[in-house]
Amino acid sequence: MSILEVKNLSVSYVSKTSKVKAVENASFNLSKGELLGIVGESGCGKTTLARSIMDVNPQTAVIDTGEIYYNNSKLLEASSNLKKNTNYKWKEIAFIPQSAMNSLDPVYRIIDQMREILIKRGNLNKKNADEKSEELFALVGIDKKRLRDFPHQFSGGMKQRVAIAMALALNPQIVIADEPVTALDVIVQRQILDLFNELKNKLNLSIILVTHDISVVAYICQKVAVMYAGEIVEMGSVKSILEEPKHPYTMGLNNAFPDLHSKDDFLVPIEGSPPNLINPPKGCRFLDRCPFSIDKCKTRPERVFEESREVICWRTDDYKTLLEESKKFSTWVVNE
Repeated sequence: MSILEVKNLSVSYVSKTSKVKAVENASFNLSKGELLGIVGESGCGKTTLARSIMDVNPQTAVIDTGEIYYNNSKLLEASSNLKKNTNYKWKEIAFIPQSAMNSLDPVYRIIDQMREILIKRGNLNKKNADEKSEELFALVGIDKKRLRDFPHQFSGGMKQRVAIAMALALNPQIVIADEPVTALDVIVQRQILDLFNELKNKLNLSIILVTHDISVVAYICQKVAVMYAGEIVEMGSVKSILEEPKHPYTMGLNNAFPDLHSKDDFLVPIEGSPPNLINPPKGCRFLDRCPFSIDKCKTRPERVFEESREVICWRTDDYKTLLEESKKFSTWVVNE
């Protein structure tokens, strides 16, 4: 059963001179206790999609179409941008923003920042708030004595643990984490990812993990949505997406993931840049960078559904041939 449903969500950033279509017709479901990864290169719309669920996008962002449901209760509807229920924030769905470890207020002790959440939003008294803070620190593996410290006294990994503790303060059912390990070294990255997995299992949390690193998805996620130029171009189980991707962009992303069993000593790049989302292409948005494009790709591709998989591409029938070709350096770098 789905705890969160996003249906046909489109989000734009509007200025006096332009309208950038950051997310286009995005739909996905999140089940109880599931860990979903949203992956794609910078600027693909994954952060905007995640922030839309919490309604924490900048004021210039406008929900053009779509609906979001939490436990079958409508959180927002695009027609009026009406937020049906704002009380779900932190209590039901918590958000860990990008660079969360730098979002801690440097002039307040951690205990004071925890109290602000637990007293103002959780309606606890000071004593109970402090006891809850100690429990949360124990949950994320930090000594309760560190609650009296200032943020600058913590390492990057410890700050990230504090941010996770704050997100869990009001016992949410869903946690959305935007690039939670990007600024950390690989050892600390693994510790934080293991912590997410441990919390998911212990608390039966549903987690949405936003990242540009497909190795993070491979390590921890159960399901993945691949975004390109504002669209979810492919979605399915991590195993199916990594082993048999059907969209050329996903194939290209997989090439950027080092294979320890391969004799090749190079990674295959995707050349070029994403399209301008002020005036996106009418056909496939990956057309100009795709080595497998055909004339039909100039028209809008259909979304293909196969069991628990979905992909938006005209060439899904011969994806196995494309997959083999995609592993060749010459396929992507035509000038070499």
